Amino acid sequence: MSRAEPERRSPWIPILVVAAVLVLGVWIAIASAPHVSRPRVEMFLRSAGAWGPFILFALMVAQILIAPIPGVFMPILAGALYGPFVGVLIAAGGTLVGSNAAYFIGSRAGLPLLRRWIGKENVERAQRRVGGKRWIALVPLFLLPFTPADAICFVAGMIGIRPPRFALAVLLGRVPKDSALALAGAGLIHLGGLVRHV
Repeated sequence: MSRAEPERRSPWIPILVVAAVLVLGVWIAIASAPHVSRPRVEMFLRSAGAWGPFILFALMVAQILIAPIPGVFMPILAGALYGPFVGVLIAAGGTLVGSNAAYFIGSRAGLPLLRRWIGKENVERAQRRVGGKRWIALVPLFLLPFTPADAICFVAGMIGIRPPRFALAVLLGRVPKDSALALAGAGLIHLGGLVRHV
């Protein structure tokens, strides 16, 4: 009897953990949003000296996972502060690491929850639909500015897009976009009024 009870309760543990993480993430976003602005982040990074690029890399990853920092803001700042070469490396590397971390979280924590919520058959049907060439639809979604690219990374893990295909979509979509934004921040390319308004 005592062994059967934990088995009945165990499905709720992942749900409670994910709910707690979501509540914590929302609380962090709400609490830190008034303090996140380009001048403040820029001043902080400049004062960090040689650690600045590493901190900015970590912020690039964090903004994909939880932070309330707009995704367009960080690559532009990387280019503006660290130039076209280092800025692009920070933007591309942070995007690659953060996107794959979101995918991993979605696949590990989200897939079991999704199966419980909408049913295993529905999840398998969605996986079959994106398992062929439909994963390519991620590329234009990642390329376009102001799409929910961060959320798409979590969902891609949840519905089971294969890791190599997801990584390729990130390399073809998110990395070029964020690299272009870093180059715009460095002043090498012009994207209209986007850089001025961020």
